[in-house]
Amino acid sequence: MKKVISFLLCVLFFTSCQQSKEGIVKDFIEAEDNSNIEKMSRLLADSFMFYGKIDTQNKEAFLAKSESYYKLGGHTHTKILNINDLDSIVKTEEQSRSIYDKYLEITPLFIQQRTYKFTDNKIKSITVDSNLNYEEYVKSFNEKWTPFAFWVKDKYDVDGESGLFDNIEKYLSEYSNLPTSDKKQYKRYAHLQGTYVSDDCTFYKKLKFKGKRTVTIIDALWGFPFATSYELDEDLIKIKTDRSDLLFEIKDSQTLIGEGFAEGTFIKTDD
Repeated sequence: MKKVISFLLCVLFFTSCQQSKEGIVKDFIEAEDNSNIEKMSRLLADSFMFYGKIDTQNKEAFLAKSESYYKLGGHTHTKILNINDLDSIVKTEEQSRSIYDKYLEITPLFIQQRTYKFTDNKIKSITVDSNLNYEEYVKSFNEKWTPFAFWVKDKYDVDGESGLFDNIEKYLSEYSNLPTSDKKQYKRYAHLQGTYVSDDCTFYKKLKFKGKRTVTIIDALWGFPFATSYELDEDLIKIKTDRSDLLFEIKDSQTLIGEGFAEGTFIKTDD
């Protein structure tokens, strides 16, 4: 009888030490948030596969991509909105908040619905079932990122990934502390960059804005370009010419309305 009781106690003790599948998922998400590649690797089976909406990765590729993301400052805080342990699988709804979301105040936050499968108490696969708020998130991200990147270029003369991500949290923190009026101005500058074309302006065909001062005007008669300067006063743009200043109003991020000799509608192109 004592042997039976001892055996049962051992079984119960061993069973209690076995981590639940839900616990494994929570540990994995915590490791992801803390950029703990080693722990993530321990929790994944050797045959692990990640099935995303646009790509499929094995264990090596998945961990390598995660590590690259962390090096770009992509640390996240994940909030588990819902988790269901369904014996052989665990289904989750996860809301992620990166440092970009935090400092740039991006909304709505990105939400993924995932399915985790297991083998020998390790995660065999992760399948992304759906990306909620994806289009809204990407739109908000682009709208907030463009002025931020313009500000970094203007203040630190840093352009491209090599310099930007070396001090990404420092730049994000400084930018987030700018006065609201400064952020609005950088937003105007950032979204103004590029080429605008008019089909109804008599004298001018294109405007090409580059930086906070330079604009190239292309006339509608001969197609001759000439570079000059511009000034931005909230939603008004004043362009210097050898005769008189040209005045434009920013209608939205894609449209400028010209007055006087520049009367007409100028639409932003991909050029």
